[in-house]
Amino acid sequence: MEVLSDILKGLKATGSVYFCDFLVAPWELPYENEDRAMFHLVRRGRCRLDIDGEQHLLESGDFVFIAPGVDHKVLSDGPGESQTLLLCGYCQFDAVENDVLLRALPRFVLMQRDELEQWPWLTRTLEHLSAEYMSGAPGSTLTVDKLTEVLLVQLLRADFGRKSDVGIVAALRDQRVARALTAIHDHPGRNWTIENAAAEASMSRSGFARKFKELLGTSFFDYLTRLRMRAARELLVTTDLRVPMIGEKVGYQSELSFVKAFKKLQGATPRAYRLRPSASE
Repeated sequence: MEVLSDILKGLKATGSVYFCDFLVAPWELPYENEDRAMFHLVRRGRCRLDIDGEQHLLESGDFVFIAPGVDHKVLSDGPGESQTLLLCGYCQFDAVENDVLLRALPRFVLMQRDELEQWPWLTRTLEHLSAEYMSGAPGSTLTVDKLTEVLLVQLLRADFGRKSDVGIVAALRDQRVARALTAIHDHPGRNWTIENAAAEASMSRSGFARKFKELLGTSFFDYLTRLRMRAARELLVTTDLRVPMIGEKVGYQSELSFVKAFKKLQGATPRAYRLRPSASE
C-alpha cells in the first residue's frame, strides 16, 4: 500500500475555498484554534504571514499551507490603501483529536512563486482553483471542493521533493523508515514489535526507535496503536463483525486489551462507538 495515500484516505480530507477578493490596507486576518488546515494564495500584491513568532513576506504567486491548530495571521504589508488579491481556503480532516496521522502533516509549507514553478501541475491546480471559484459557473462549488482535495495531495507530493526535516514527508523520504511504515500500513494487525519493525527497516532496535520518533514526533507503538484504532473504527462502521473479531484483525489477541486501548483513544467502548448515530453517517 502507498503510505501517503493511505494516510490521506484515513484522514478523509475534504476542503474548499471560502474567500477570494481584494483587501485594502490596513487589514488583518487572524486564525486561532482552527481545527482545519488553512491555505492562502496571493494572486496580486503582497502581504505578511505571522506564524510561530516570525513574519514572512508573501508576494504575488506565493502560496502557504498551514496545518490544523497552528495559530497564524495574514496581514497587510505596504502603504495605506494598497490592495492585495488573496485567495483563502481550508482542508477539513475527519480524524480524532490529536490523531498521530494528522500530527504527522507538516506544520506549515511556504512555497514562493519561483519554487512553485518547479511543480507545474501544482501551479495549474491553483490556477484552476482560482478560476473556478471566481467563475460562479454551474457546478463550480463541487469543482472547487474536488480541486482542493487534489491540491492537498499535490502539495504533499511537492513537499516530498523538498528538505523537510520532520513529519510524514521526511519519514517517507528516509528509505529505511519508509519500508517499516509501508509494512505496518499494509499489515497493522501483525504481531509487531520494535525488533521486527526495525528488521523491516534494516536498522538496530534502538536506532529505529530513535529515528522513528525523531521524524514523526511520536513513538513507534503510539503510531501503531492509533493506526490500529483507525482500522478498528472503519470496521465498526462498515461491517457487522463482532468486537472480538475486529480486535483480532487489528492486532489484539485479547478482547479486553482491545477494548481498553480503544476506549483510551476514543472515550467510548467499541460497542458504544458503533451505536453512535454519527458512526454510520
